[in-house]
Amino acid sequence: MKGAHNIITGIAESANPDEQVTAHTLRHTFATRLVRGRVDPITVAELLGHARLETTRAYSRPTQQDRAEALSHLDVDQ
Repeated sequence: MKGAHNIITGIAESANPDEQVTAHTLRHTFATRLVRGRVDPITVAELLGHARLETTRAYSRPTQQDRAEALSHLDVDQ
């Protein structure tokens, strides 16, 4: 994994990003994008190599927008 880290860090440094890019950053972004894209959490866990689904849950915490959208599905009597 250290080799991958060095490659990713080297590429990122040459691109001069505003934020630090690491292998962990890319892994986190990969998982978050899949979860936000409504990919089944079990599939995401398998792609990440997680043995426990609970480990994948960290990438699927709802945002404020997710909560607002969920509440918008409720019927409200006027």
